[in-house]
Amino acid sequence: MTATPASSASALPVAPTNRQELALWAKEVLNLTIPDRAVCPHHQSPLDYLEASFFSREDSGPADLLVWANRGGGKTLLAAAASLLDALYHSPIALRILGGSFDQSDRLADYLRDFLAGPLHELVEGRLTRTRIRLSTPADIRMLSQSQRAVRGQHVQKIRCDEVDLFDPEVWRALQFITRSSEKSRGGIEIFSTLHCAGGLMEQLVEQARQGKAYRLFQWCLWEVIERCPPERSCSDCPLAADCHGCARDGRGFFRIDDAIAIAQRSSRSSWEAEMLCKGARRDWLVFPEFDAAMHVTNLPYEPSWPMYRAIDFGFSAPLVCLWVQVGPAGQVHVIGEYSHRRRNIANHAQEILRLDPGKVEMTFVDPAGQAQEATSGKACTEILAAHGIPTASRASLIVEGLELIRWTLAPGVGGPYLKISARCPQLIKAFGTYHYPPPGKGDSDVAVKDGPDHFIDALRYFFVNRLRPRIDMDRTQY
Repeated sequence: MTATPASSASALPVAPTNRQELALWAKEVLNLTIPDRAVCPHHQSPLDYLEASFFSREDSGPADLLVWANRGGGKTLLAAAASLLDALYHSPIALRILGGSFDQSDRLADYLRDFLAGPLHELVEGRLTRTRIRLSTPADIRMLSQSQRAVRGQHVQKIRCDEVDLFDPEVWRALQFITRSSEKSRGGIEIFSTLHCAGGLMEQLVEQARQGKAYRLFQWCLWEVIERCPPERSCSDCPLAADCHGCARDGRGFFRIDDAIAIAQRSSRSSWEAEMLCKGARRDWLVFPEFDAAMHVTNLPYEPSWPMYRAIDFGFSAPLVCLWVQVGPAGQVHVIGEYSHRRRNIANHAQEILRLDPGKVEMTFVDPAGQAQEATSGKACTEILAAHGIPTASRASLIVEGLELIRWTLAPGVGGPYLKISARCPQLIKAFGTYHYPPPGKGDSDVAVKDGPDHFIDALRYFFVNRLRPRIDMDRTQY
């Protein structure tokens, strides 16, 4: 897609009233041919998003829209087109643009300025600036900086957010309160991003949308926006063939095939699948890329003949996590249950853990820090657990030691895997899929980010370093 406006007979073209007219309006007024067909299962087309945004009604679902699309998939350009449509036909309206950086906001604004450089310039009031566009319709469009000061105090109908994984968390929380509906426009947030960071904000928002908690999700990838592949190209020697499966033969988009081939040839498989095929976050940032739910998650019964252990990671503001783990005669490690709760005292946790025990527990392994005395009670967490009939054991270790033991049971060099997780442990399963190292340049690349999943992994680590840590006997007379 390009952002060059076509000529128009009047300053304000007739408003589109349906999907077909909307596509024609984009073509005639903005010179944009918007792909209108979903290719992959559970995907939507770019025109689906623009239709939902422009014709938003109370009975059409959430006003907050979430666009997950590939790099170069037209997200920012479509956001600009949607903003112009709102400014022309839903006025009076106040619109705000917020990118992960001001340069990102400015790129979206550049598309808007290009749209308004032709016949539509008659609608512009005053001078187009880097931070503000005013139209006579009337509409007020402003580009915001990534700061709480810029966001707080705003009361607008729409805010469009580009690349939310780069947002400051406090800024994101602040902008949840700034939208207001008007007679002509529903108040809402629209979000546009790739999904490349495991455990990042975009991944959290996608999960919320899929659970129906918030946001209406629109997802497309390279195959929804690829150009039509000409018959003279051969699939047999095409680097895209394994993923394309011939769908580009009916391509209706703008993404050049030669560009897609170049990207595929210089990208890792993980990056290609995340950034271009929109299959999920890049796995090369995950602590456990070996984890595969299809392989490691199943329905696990309690085995009365196998020894069972608990593993606990302490927390108050953060959750206290307890896992129930069994060890089989051939070295199998089965996590058969989980418990997690915030802001309870240790005595209440102990009562609930005992209630949930599926059988006899051999020992409970905990964080060594649990032996420290609490400031309020003057007792250690381990002391309180013991008083309620939960004796504990702990052992100092490096984080990396426990992680390596877990990795070995996920994907041993020979045989296995040994680690299986019950489908009744959804939070631990999620932790395995989101526990991640920071992106390059965002922190120590060898230290996993402590943003939620770490509590479940820490509990499992305590089991491994206490119960399954190898013990090496050395002949000290040789040293």
